[in-house]
Amino acid sequence: MRAVSTFGSALKTTTPERSYPTLRGHPPKIELGDELHIPSQFTAPETGVRIEIPNTTRHVFVVAPLAYYLGADVVPGSTPRLVTESGFTYSLGCGADFADTVERVLKHVFFLDCIVRTEGTTPLPLHERDAIEPALAFNIETVYDQPLSAQLETYLTDVSFETVDRHLPDWSLETRLQPDPERVEFLPFVANSLSSIRVQDEPQPPTDTQPTVSTQAIEEFVRGDFTRSNSPVRDAELTTTSNEGTSIPTIEQRWNSSGSTQIISNAPLSAFHNSIGRQPKADPIEIDVVCNDAAMRDELETVDGVYGTRAELPFDVTVHYELSTDELEFVLESDTDFLHFIGHIDDGGMQCSDGTVDASLLETSGAKAFLLNGCQSHDQGLHLIDAGSIGGIVTHDDVVNTGAVSVGSTIARLLNRGYPLYAAVEIARKKSVVGEQYHIVGDGSIAIAQSKKGLPNICFMNDDGSQFKVEMKSYTTTGTGVGVVFTPQIEEVELYYIAPRKTDPIKISGMQLQDFIGLDTFPIILNGRVTWSNELGDELALN
Repeated sequence: MRAVSTFGSALKTTTPERSYPTLRGHPPKIELGDELHIPSQFTAPETGVRIEIPNTTRHVFVVAPLAYYLGADVVPGSTPRLVTESGFTYSLGCGADFADTVERVLKHVFFLDCIVRTEGTTPLPLHERDAIEPALAFNIETVYDQPLSAQLETYLTDVSFETVDRHLPDWSLETRLQPDPERVEFLPFVANSLSSIRVQDEPQPPTDTQPTVSTQAIEEFVRGDFTRSNSPVRDAELTTTSNEGTSIPTIEQRWNSSGSTQIISNAPLSAFHNSIGRQPKADPIEIDVVCNDAAMRDELETVDGVYGTRAELPFDVTVHYELSTDELEFVLESDTDFLHFIGHIDDGGMQCSDGTVDASLLETSGAKAFLLNGCQSHDQGLHLIDAGSIGGIVTHDDVVNTGAVSVGSTIARLLNRGYPLYAAVEIARKKSVVGEQYHIVGDGSIAIAQSKKGLPNICFMNDDGSQFKVEMKSYTTTGTGVGVVFTPQIEEVELYYIAPRKTDPIKISGMQLQDFIGLDTFPIILNGRVTWSNELGDELALN
C-alpha cells in the first residue's frame, strides 16, 4: 500500500490537465527486497484523497491505477471506499463488484476531467463537451477552479455513471494477473497505461479457438516444422502464467475489439523494463527482414516493397536470405527497430539452413519489436522479449502459407504507417480470418514509426450511391496515451475528440473524400471490406 501510494508523485499537475498523457509522468519502478525503502523524491502530492481497502494483495492491485491518477494514499480499511479531506466518502463496492466499481470510477473521473480541462490552458472545441454539457448538473468553469478532492466529490455526486458511460473513449485495455506478491513489480507499468485490472486466482481457459482455420492449416502447406506431428493443434490462447514450453512469469493484457475476438498479449516484466530509456530515433528506422525458406519468398517480395515507402520518414531495410544458425543469431542479437522473420518454426526454434536457433539460448535480443511469421511462434517470441525486445506479433497455431503472406503484408503496411502492434493485429483480423491466429507477446502498444496523421486511425465508410459517411477510429500508442485529442482532417470538421475512440458518422462529399484520402495512406473499411486509401479512387467515382 505504501509503495502504490507513491505513484502519484509522477503526476506533473493535480489539475484536470493531468488527463493529458504528457502531464502524467511514469510511476516509480518497484523492486522486491527485504524491507521497504522509498527514496525521498517519490513524495506524492497532497490531494486530500485516500483509498481505504482491506489489507490484501488483490485489493491493492485493483486500485493501483486509480490511486495513481488521483494521487491518493492507499491505507487499510474494512470496506473499500474513497475518502476526501472534507469527510466525503464513496463506496468502491465489495466482492465481485469491487473491480467493476473501481474501473467505472476511474473512467468516470478521468472523462469529466477531460471535459473540465477545456476551461483551462487548452480551450479546444471538444466533441464530448458539446455532447454531455447539457446533462451536467455543475458549472464547468466553477469546477475547474476547485481542488482535486472537491472535483472528485462533484463528479461522483452530481453526475451518474449512466450519464457518462455512452460518451467514454474506447478504453479497451484490461490487465489480468494473479494475486501473487511478486506481481507488484508490474503495477507501475499497468498504472501508467490507466488499464483496468482484474485479479484471478487461476488462469482462465481459452475462449477463442479457431478450429476451422487450424484444420485448414494442417491440410495445406504450413509454416511449422518440415514434418508435422499428429498431436492436436494448440489452443489459440495460453494462460497468463503457464506458457507452453516456457516458465517466464507474465501478465495478460487484453484489448477489446469490435467485430473480432479480443487482442491478447502475454507480457513478461522484461517487456516493460526493456522500454525504459528507449528514445525515438533520429536516425533512419532500421528494419531486418529474414526469409529462411525459398518457398515463402512471395511474402518477402510483398513486404520488401512496403517497408520504407514513406518519403518523409527514412528507413534502412536489410533483407536476409536463408541464413545459417550463426548468421541468424547475429541478426537476432543486433540492434534494430523491427525484425520480420519469415520461415519455419517448431519446438526447437527457428529453422535455418543448417539447424535451428532457439531464442531461449540467446544472450540478448536487439530488436525493439518483431513479427515471427511462422507456425506456433509464441514461445520463441516470448523468449525474445525476455532477452531484450519490447513487443512482438506471434502465432499459437499452424498458419496457412497463403494466409500468412496476406497477414504478413498487411501488418507490414500498418507498422510502416505508425500503427501499434495491437492495432495491426486487429486490422489484420478484419482483413483475413487467418488473422485470428496472430497474437501479441510483450507490450502491444509499441509502434516502430510515427504516424503522419498524428494518431494512427482506421476509417469506416459507407457509400449509398449518393453520399459518403465516414467514421474514424483512432489508436493510442505508448507515446500517445489515453486522453490525447485528435480532429478528423476533413474540411468543415472543427471539433476535437478524446482518443482512443470512433467519431460520429460524418457526411462528406466526393470532393471532400478525395482531399481526405490524399492526405496519407491508411486503412479504410468500405462497406465491411478492408481496403487502403490510395486504392479507393479506383473503386469509387469521386466527384
